[in-house]
Amino acid sequence: MPHFIARILVVDDQPASINLLLAYLKDREIDLLVAQNGEDALRIAADGMPDLILLDVMMPGGDGFAICTRLKAEERTARIPVIFLSAAMETEDKLRGFAAGAADYITKPFFEQEVLARVLVQLGDQQRLRALTSQSVDQGLGEASFASSAKRDRRMLNQAIAILTRQLTQPPSGIDLAHQVGTNQQRLTRVFREQVGMSPYEYLQQLRLERGRGLLNDTDLQVQLIADRVGYRNAGDFTRAFRRHFGVTPRQYRQDAMQGEDA
Repeated sequence: MPHFIARILVVDDQPASINLLLAYLKDREIDLLVAQNGEDALRIAADGMPDLILLDVMMPGGDGFAICTRLKAEERTARIPVIFLSAAMETEDKLRGFAAGAADYITKPFFEQEVLARVLVQLGDQQRLRALTSQSVDQGLGEASFASSAKRDRRMLNQAIAILTRQLTQPPSGIDLAHQVGTNQQRLTRVFREQVGMSPYEYLQQLRLERGRGLLNDTDLQVQLIADRVGYRNAGDFTRAFRRHFGVTPRQYRQDAMQGEDA
């Protein structure tokens, strides 16, 4: 039987984000729990008593800020540290998270070394944190530190995600993306499917929709402008993709979010 050093609850409604976090945390003697909405998160936290909660900000069943506030208000879960996960990068959003009681805040897309470092800090695992820091220094010295295929694959994945994030509106082709991270298109696609359960193109579409959802929540921009900012040629294409993914149109999503804030 494995000896678990910690139990972590991952709360996110997006399978890609969950799969990526599970890939980062697996094989690290961590017992992982998963919830895909706020109410499940509250129930699982109270029943499972995790040592740490990784909490998405935007999801059905209550936004992360409200869920964190409720966790901190309950005696049983008040002491569990919470790390927010969010595509919102503004200082105001981070301050709101800390005001709700969070111990830390990670912006999406997140990267393996950062997630692991912040998790280990909250778990108080200084020995593993020092080992991770040493590994990161070694990685800067060259390819020798990436001895295993798994580590090379994760590095390529992180690099590819960073490129797609920076070039959201004008991304490279699949071939160019693979060349930029030092591999071929077939291998990069395999890595994406193994790590996050989708192709690079599918991940890009989800990243665009996540960014669009963040702009709907955090700005008053018109849907047409949001569509343009996340790489869609017209609002109609963005609306159709958004409805397929989230089940409502962008306008309905914004309306529902505003009503939730007023309630």
